[in-house]
Amino acid sequence: METLKRVLDDVREAFGMEPKYTKLSPFQEAKLLHEFRTFYDMNGDGRLQWKDFEMARDYICEKSGWKPKSSKWNACRLLFADLWRNLLDAADGNIDGEVTKDEWGRGKKCPPKPPEIEEQLAPSILPDKKENAAAKEAPSKEVEADDFPVPQWFENYIEYKFSLLDRAGDGILDKEEFEYTLNDAFNISPKDCQTAFRLMTKNGEMTIDKKYFRTLALQFYLSNDPSDLGNFINGKLSYDD
Repeated sequence: METLKRVLDDVREAFGMEPKYTKLSPFQEAKLLHEFRTFYDMNGDGRLQWKDFEMARDYICEKSGWKPKSSKWNACRLLFADLWRNLLDAADGNIDGEVTKDEWGRGKKCPPKPPEIEEQLAPSILPDKKENAAAKEAPSKEVEADDFPVPQWFENYIEYKFSLLDRAGDGILDKEEFEYTLNDAFNISPKDCQTAFRLMTKNGEMTIDKKYFRTLALQFYLSNDPSDLGNFINGKLSYDD
């Protein structure tokens, strides 16, 4: 989760705010720990080493049918190497070449009542939220999802997650792809996947293309509101367990 704090700091700096490590809420920590356990800690020992990333990378490539030397195989290898470098830089506190669950979840002390990230965004980045006083006082230039600044490696990670789910490679994520990938590769309940997809698409009103998926992904990583639709991009409905 130190990596997410670094992303939040980059976002703060992009909005002209003083960058400082941001303490995550229990809800945000629960979401990130789910990713830690489900997608990266392949041997379940509560610590991440490069071999975990290699195992996760090779497993995902195999399950996705990305053949060696193919464009997606090469992109996945480059992405995981970049993710590992950024993770060590952000979270490996004792510089031992691995990231424990405690390091992953370690919170940094921050000043009282720091500005909430979503209060700095125009309502368009977080759909279906009522304007609050902070949003009304935000800069007049509306921030579209496409323009919302995040580090390039994080952009690559969002692109990777979409490619992982978009098995047909047509730029549109459908229910069958979403359910198959998360259930087959990561053992997420098919029923939960179906419900999550229905919620994200607002009962079929929304099409999950790359642009909309990016908005959902930003909600997952930056929002502290359990009702935001982006919380369901991994097929999980609740983070209370």
